[in-house]
Amino acid sequence: MKVKLLFILFTVLLLQGCSGFHLRDSADLSGKYKKIQLLGVPHEKALAEALELAIEEAGGDVVDQANTKIKISNVREGKRVVAYTSERKARVYLLFLKLNYIISLPHDGEGQSQSALNQRINLDKTFIYDANFALGKAEEEVQIREKLYEEAARLILLSLKTSR
Repeated sequence: MKVKLLFILFTVLLLQGCSGFHLRDSADLSGKYKKIQLLGVPHEKALAEALELAIEEAGGDVVDQANTKIKISNVREGKRVVAYTSERKARVYLLFLKLNYIISLPHDGEGQSQSALNQRINLDKTFIYDANFALGKAEEEVQIREKLYEEAARLILLSLKTSR
């Protein structure tokens, strides 16, 4: 009986110290990736704000010159109608965000620069429009766009964290 209790106690203590589980976005950037230069993103765009915030939350800094670079290109965003009402009015829209990015990493120990391949992000979200609630729907559309920017920033940082 004491052996069984001791085994259960030992198992609980072992599981408590297990560090294999991480919450979403909880991992920090390592030392050589803490300084990041963003290229190709206008600073007044919401995408730039989302990227800067995600980098700061991960323990990094956005600077003007750094060995680690994230270059954003071919940013396209918009909405298109995907469903109509019986009166032929737009009912459901698809909001989308598409972009390419390249992550240039610092030199490795052999003096060679490593670069991730040019990668593409395609994000979309459906949006139901109701003319009776136009003001609220406009605000909802803005919030959906912000979520698309945040998700794109999260995916880029995840790619940076896994490209080590």
